[in-house]
Amino acid sequence: MELPSWLSETNSALCRCGRGGRRKGNFIEKTLQDIVAFLRESVFSEEIAMRQGFLQNLDSRVKVIALVFLLVVVNLSLHLSLLWAFYFILLAVAVFSHLPLRQVVARVWLIIPLFTGIMVLPSLFNWALPGQPLWVIWDFGHSVNLGPLSLPSTLAVTKQGLMGGIMLISRVGISVSLAVVLTLSTRWMDFLRSLRSFFVPKIFIVTLEMTYRYIFILITAMEEMFLARKARDAGQSPSKEQRRFVAVAAGGLLGKSQQMSEEVYWAMTARGYTGEIRILKRSRLGWQDGIILLLVILAGLIMFVADKILSG
Repeated sequence: MELPSWLSETNSALCRCGRGGRRKGNFIEKTLQDIVAFLRESVFSEEIAMRQGFLQNLDSRVKVIALVFLLVVVNLSLHLSLLWAFYFILLAVAVFSHLPLRQVVARVWLIIPLFTGIMVLPSLFNWALPGQPLWVIWDFGHSVNLGPLSLPSTLAVTKQGLMGGIMLISRVGISVSLAVVLTLSTRWMDFLRSLRSFFVPKIFIVTLEMTYRYIFILITAMEEMFLARKARDAGQSPSKEQRRFVAVAAGGLLGKSQQMSEEVYWAMTARGYTGEIRILKRSRLGWQDGIILLLVILAGLIMFVADKILSG
């Protein structure tokens, strides 16, 4: 779903200043674009999960077991070479399953290094983690006292701190990559069904299911509100009025969501809902699923043993 072309055009006749030129996008237009982008990405993810591919054809329960097992193996690994060898194998499996490689990589490595790097930044310096100096930033010539703390005379990036930071970022990035590959290759309903097979409380499953199902309805309602507003004022209302509209729209959407939740609950109760979700399609584990699961466990054990051997 995209904005109509006549709403996206920049028309000098609509400009309040009466001059031609390019007009900056306002808050409402940017909000509409973000809503459309969210819907497009969500629909695209479901389309990927419905494709014919190696991971898509596996049972969701096998994928969940493999995910948990591989997460444990990855976070117990102590060597970067093994971690990154595993990561490139994961990317090869993603390509073989017809997953968009650019999306798999961009979703992780454009965000994880930033947030994880902020957390590991203090550990790079010898003031936080003593170690072998790799790069001396400043030499004070004498020890530095900060209250009861006595710090070294030099501020330096240590080899141990740098390697530890790279290791942590690699573990987090590869772990998130595993989760991204799982979500892209598994439909949301199949994933929830697999969680129920592992005795996850049904109230948790139902809450996730209803949230995922009706968040799109509420987002569509929000899009219609913003689109109607933009159609009425052609995007020329002042910033103060736009902020006021956003506050009113948020309150209205909250009331609408509460009313909708009550109506949906009573409709489900009238149709015999007792707290347990009943699924028409029943999946069964095949011999292919068992073989793949055994291969994943074997590969994880080999990686674990190799890591111990390299550690001496």
